[in-house]
Amino acid sequence: MGVRMWAGWALLIPVAALVVVVLGAIGVLKLQKLSIGRSEREPAAAPAAVAPTAAAPAGFHQSSQESREQFVRRHRQRPGVVADGVTLVDLYDRIAALEERLARAERRSASPPPPD
Repeated sequence: MGVRMWAGWALLIPVAALVVVVLGAIGVLKLQKLSIGRSEREPAAAPAAVAPTAAAPAGFHQSSQESREQFVRRHRQRPGVVADGVTLVDLYDRIAALEERLARAERRSASPPPPD
């Protein structure tokens, strides 16, 4: 009888763990649905508080008039927005420099060669 009782307890532990994991997952999904529902309702009342001016919107929201580059540059010093090391702002600067060099090279190649 002692062996059967031990086997029963040995099966109960993994089953109980599985039940806890499943119930936890269901709980997390319900909380996510609730938070999504709230976030869908909030923007309808929030636009006046989110972007008081088109030039410099308040908060951590990108306005419709603002490019991704402007948004990143505006939040450059905010922790967690831009990674350490080579940042998006640095990459934007490099891209702008390359575009400028390309434009100069295209102007040089389009201009007629100097007379001999």
